[in-house]
Amino acid sequence: MTRTHRSAHRAIWIVLALAVALGFTLALVLRPPPDPPTATAEPQR
Repeated sequence: MTRTHRSAHRAIWIVLALAVALGFTLALVLRPPPDPPTATAEPQR
């Protein structure tokens, strides 16, 4: 593997890791808020 080839692989893995991290972060930030709890017929104690 040449030095250029090794550098290209290193750059590709860094870009791939950043893309995965960005996708994970956006999935958490942009997810819809949870539904509000529904009222049950049983009274709270």
